[in-house]
Amino acid sequence: MSDRHDDYSLTRVPDAARRSWPSVAVQRFGQVSSFQQFIVGALLGYGMTFWNAVLAITIGSVLLEVITVLLGIAGVREGLSTSVLARWAGFGRKGSALVGLLVAVSLAGWFGVQNGVFAHGMHALGGAVPEWGWALVGGAAITVITVYGFRLMAWTAYLTVPAFLLLAGYSVLDALHTHSLADLVSAPPPGPPLSLGAATTLVSGAFILGALMTPDMTRFNRTRADVVKQTVLSVTLGEYLIGLIGVLLAHAAATSDVVGIVTSSSGLLGTLVLATAILKINDWNLYSSSLGLVNVVDVLFDRKVGRVRVVLVLGVFGTAASALGIADHFAGFLTAVGVLAPPVAGVLIAEYFVLRRCRPVFAALRRGQAVAGRDWELAALISWALGTAFALVFDFGIPTINSVVVAFVSHLAAGLLARRRNPGGTGMLPLIGREELKTAMDEGTVIVVDTMPPDYYAREHLPGARNIPGFPYEQAAAFTDEHAPRVVPDKDAAIVVYCANTPCRNSEFVGARLLELGYADVRKYREGIEDWVGAGHPTETGPAPEAPARPAPVPVTHPE
Repeated sequence: MSDRHDDYSLTRVPDAARRSWPSVAVQRFGQVSSFQQFIVGALLGYGMTFWNAVLAITIGSVLLEVITVLLGIAGVREGLSTSVLARWAGFGRKGSALVGLLVAVSLAGWFGVQNGVFAHGMHALGGAVPEWGWALVGGAAITVITVYGFRLMAWTAYLTVPAFLLLAGYSVLDALHTHSLADLVSAPPPGPPLSLGAATTLVSGAFILGALMTPDMTRFNRTRADVVKQTVLSVTLGEYLIGLIGVLLAHAAATSDVVGIVTSSSGLLGTLVLATAILKINDWNLYSSSLGLVNVVDVLFDRKVGRVRVVLVLGVFGTAASALGIADHFAGFLTAVGVLAPPVAGVLIAEYFVLRRCRPVFAALRRGQAVAGRDWELAALISWALGTAFALVFDFGIPTINSVVVAFVSHLAAGLLARRRNPGGTGMLPLIGREELKTAMDEGTVIVVDTMPPDYYAREHLPGARNIPGFPYEQAAAFTDEHAPRVVPDKDAAIVVYCANTPCRNSEFVGARLLELGYADVRKYREGIEDWVGAGHPTETGPAPEAPARPAPVPVTHPE
């Protein structure tokens, strides 16, 4: 079962495994139009007027739609989960483990919160079974659904989304039929006032993790248009329809206890559909949490662990947490998540859509090629910290929006500064191994480019290799611009660059510049000519035809 239901937890979802738009869209709509939105709407309605709540939902929804669409497009293009996407889109391998840990811990917490709401509602209906007993039942059911992965989760949504919408309509008619809609819209809030900033943080915080884990879902989509359609539909209808119903219910009942409102107004039917409403969102909380933790284990412990096994472990812990009453801290949990999660999205969006240094790496991954990258990307971690700190320290405006913007701008600035100080040096070129390279050379399917200075090239180089000097580093881009059109005239050719050995960075600079010039398939033989000679493979000597002017005679083996 582990292999069959792993759902490509660490790899790209192949085109053959992509799903139809309805099967993904119904799950996205189920995420946003959830009982959680009822709770948020009730919290807003308890502390705000109707029109102030509309404003808070509007601001929060716009932010959510922008983030969700952009991250969703990255997901459908690359076919990777959020935490694996973060390996190459800004954070580095070990940095992506921190992202995965945030997603895993936070969504496991949401799993416990939602399961606690389910248990509370079911206990209120009958009372014979204690809340912790219902928590065990609900947690076990959701864990089983999540174990079987995307396909069963889609069928669950097909059944539960319509049921939940029927509940929404029934609850409104039943709870509001004795109230004037005009009076509810114009009524003052029944509870302590809630500021616009706090309210918008609740709105965006309630789904910011849902927005951040969007690639987990959209990697099963087929087109970018599908992502845009399902996002606009689900976020707009989910936030406004369900959220504003929650506002009106809070005004009518003068309480923020939406669980009590629904179960008291709808009786058995309302409580049973409440259970299905929890099912259609909570399986995704557990699913994305498992994907994040799979990446954490892979990166930090170099161990491939099956998604199914992780789901079972998280399901047990999340169920236990709900039985212990984690749902009692719902509002505080939302606020904390609203501050911690958005900066991650800001970094991912800045890296993937603006800096675009990761695009060649993703192109290589789509071709099934191995890619090496740094363990840590300091700029991303600093941007994440700055975004979080800004939201915590400064209380003006909307903290959630502030944190996204600060993280986005700081990461973008760091990337542009690095590009000016270190042109062409990305450290993320796709790799090729020695024996794979030798086979490609024997078959004549690759062009090999030696990036040593001409004197070193003339002394010894790989058979048939061409020469584009990559040292001094500050001249590597100029050398590449000058000689690439002659040395490698075909931009669609498969190219492999190399230099002396692993510490040598000549090939990194030349290869990155080739990518910037539009060469489509550039890989790096990281171990270099020392590894080639050590394996006993033949080399050649002699100058390159029309050798470029000799650069300064300096060593080329430099540790970073």
